[in-house]
Amino acid sequence: MESNQYVAGVRQVNRHLLEHRIKKIYLACDCEDDFAAGVRKNAAADGVPLEECGTRHLFAELCGIKVPCGVIGILSE
Repeated sequence: MESNQYVAGVRQVNRHLLEHRIKKIYLACDCEDDFAAGVRKNAAADGVPLEECGTRHLFAELCGIKVPCGVIGILSE
């Protein structure tokens, strides 16, 4: 994935959601419940589709980062 097309991590995704800059969210199936609940709530409030798939380790690999990542947000253009 090209890094200018997504943001990774709960804080980044939630920040971009508040700015209405996310068009789709991928939530890892093994994401911690408290983080997942916040992301679900913010996505629903902004009308952003959310798909639960993959794992935190898979997301980290896809994003080229060294720490597990529970959520990826695809940026709107």
